[in-house]
Amino acid sequence: LAMVLIFAIFIFNRLQVTQRQKKVIEEQKEMVEEQKKDITDSIQYAENIQRALLPTIESINAVLPDSFVLFKPKDIVSGDFYWMAEKEGRVYFAACDCTGHGVPGAFMSMLIKALLDEAVNQRGLTKPNEIFYEVRKDVIEALKQSAEVGTQKDGMDAVLCAWDGNGTLEYACAYNPLVLLRDGELQQTKADKQPVGILTGAQKPFTHHELQLQKGDAIYLFSDGYPDQFGGP
Repeated sequence: LAMVLIFAIFIFNRLQVTQRQKKVIEEQKEMVEEQKKDITDSIQYAENIQRALLPTIESINAVLPDSFVLFKPKDIVSGDFYWMAEKEGRVYFAACDCTGHGVPGAFMSMLIKALLDEAVNQRGLTKPNEIFYEVRKDVIEALKQSAEVGTQKDGMDAVLCAWDGNGTLEYACAYNPLVLLRDGELQQTKADKQPVGILTGAQKPFTHHELQLQKGDAIYLFSDGYPDQFGGP
């Protein structure tokens, strides 16, 4: 009986300890859930700001009526973004992929979006390769980048086009290609192997490309956001 009593007291004591541990775990879980909600709410608010800076689908369709945009950020906000501007009868549009995912990428996207606006609307640059060159200088200056090994190399990969509304499409490709679908055949423009940002070695000019569009042509610009996911198949 004494042994049974001792065993019962031991079991009762362990149950009390377990209950206290369970209560602590539940309190910690509740705290984590609350913090997670606060962070998610903050990121979702940031998403509203980021999307407000993107061109509306209506404004894109007004100048590019046979167009579409697929934009599905995995982490609510995104380092990928699309951009458009109009000036003096020319339409400028781009698909951009900034370094980083989620919030860090979104910060970069807002910076580069502002630099693209400035290059076209204030500086009056018209050639996509020249716009890339100037935006790259601005990114390097804004982020205080250097070419030293081991330092941050933030920037973007992108395709930028300028269209005169007729048959001529001018464009530049930084790491990402431009794809043309013509008469059922896919043609891909080889991209410059350098980002719009600091690169170890010489900062080379971007290649100027021109394309005479034909009726029925389809042009595709994209980031590597879809195949660049991680975590398995």
